[in-house]
Amino acid sequence: MSPVLHIAGCVLADDSAAAAAIDDFVQWVRRCGTRILAQEETRAQFVQFDAATAQLVMFGCRAAFGRRPPQLRFGFASAVKESGANGEPRASERGLAQAADLAAAALAGQVLLSSQLASLLEMAALEPYQRLRPLRLRLADGRQATAYDVEPVRAAAAFE
Repeated sequence: MSPVLHIAGCVLADDSAAAAAIDDFVQWVRRCGTRILAQEETRAQFVQFDAATAQLVMFGCRAAFGRRPPQLRFGFASAVKESGANGEPRASERGLAQAADLAAAALAGQVLLSSQLASLLEMAALEPYQRLRPLRLRLADGRQATAYDVEPVRAAAAFE
């Protein structure tokens, strides 16, 4: 039995020239039921509740790895589904903040996952679990964090 995932994400671009790339990504993920929480010219934050796969992460990989030169940086984290004041589901602030921190620490063309989300993908054997590489990184506020980098398909094959 596969777990039900609640995935928070953030995509960042270094300049407004990548605004079209963020728009393309937002359009893709909206079609698969992702809620767009905020979208600006160089940033978008989003959440997908009750996902049976990590399709949202895979869309992020496609957007990050498919552009030359790389323009987008992604961070994904596991979120807790909470009830808002009107009973509508909302994502926990911790998951959203963690995704934003990871996106800010990523390099252009990089997709970073929180340790918790990576563990869930590995336990459920959900793609891209075989291409996850652990790393230590420094967040913008100076804290150290452990995250997982998603390797592109070609790099993963060369690594093995």
